[in-house]
Amino acid sequence: DLRIANMTRSASGTIEAPGRNVAAKSGLNRSILDAGWGVFLTVLAHKAESAGRKLIAVNPAGTSRTCARCGHSARENRVTQAGFACTACGHTAHADVNAAKNILRAGLALRQAAEAA
Repeated sequence: DLRIANMTRSASGTIEAPGRNVAAKSGLNRSILDAGWGVFLTVLAHKAESAGRKLIAVNPAGTSRTCARCGHSARENRVTQAGFACTACGHTAHADVNAAKNILRAGLALRQAAEAA
């Protein structure tokens, strides 16, 4: 379930102290709100069904700070917006790649549980 409100949260900054990338964030917010995510998800589900596939919704909570190698979860694992470095095992990766592996693992677990039931 996409949380568009979280995706479009305001960047830090005020008129007196604008902060970094506030203008870029406002442009991104406009694009996200114009994208029609509900329509996208509906089309994606229909495409998956027509291809004989199943769309599995995965809760993304914690996937960006959990190590895809050892499973250690800590806020400190996120070095930067794009950087991931596990404080337990030393695994490093791009944060999006690491999170994608965690989401894949969660989706496969959900599929396996559904097939077993």
